[in-house]
Amino acid sequence: MSIIDLTMDIASGMKTCKTAWHSDVKVEVMGSIQEVGRNTRRIVLGSHSGTHMDAPLHFMEGGIGIDQLNLEAMCGDVNILDLSYCGPRTVVTPDMLDENLLSERILLKYGWYTMWETAEYYEGFPILSIEAAQKIVHAGVKFIAMDTPSPDSARAIQEKDDSPVHKYFFKHNVIIVEYLTNTDAINRHKQYEIFALPLKVAGSDGAPCRVILREK
Repeated sequence: MSIIDLTMDIASGMKTCKTAWHSDVKVEVMGSIQEVGRNTRRIVLGSHSGTHMDAPLHFMEGGIGIDQLNLEAMCGDVNILDLSYCGPRTVVTPDMLDENLLSERILLKYGWYTMWETAEYYEGFPILSIEAAQKIVHAGVKFIAMDTPSPDSARAIQEKDDSPVHKYFFKHNVIIVEYLTNTDAINRHKQYEIFALPLKVAGSDGAPCRVILREK
């Protein structure tokens, strides 16, 4: 059985979305074997740090939290849409999405995770047009994962009516996973199952999650 881990390491000082309300990630020693007979860590991070899953509560007042999402939607067969030809600031349009691959679960492979250590990571990533999001929803997709920070523009966070793709997906009960890594390890000639399980944080708008692919 072949497993591909698509999850970023959680580490002190890791890159985060630089807004006033996002916490810096800290992983600190709380106790050591020498001092208390065991190693323990204190972990401080935001609900959208590193590889994570968004819940409707992220953008919708009264939306459901991460602990209420359908686990079955997060686990099972997944189709890979190879969009690695997309350059910086590409807006994905409906004609760029192979409708034969739009299944219940899809993964958008841009290869953007390779920009993680650069200033461009949060600035130039490819995004979905609202028309592409509509095509995805109309095809019956219930779970979408990507190796970019967001399906929406980086500029959206400063705009009044921001993140229209997020909101459209949540309105139609589509689960979103962002910040995948290691997607270049995916073999386009093989079929996979995906398992994306978030931390069960009661009433949270999102949570870090471990995401793996299992070759079928």
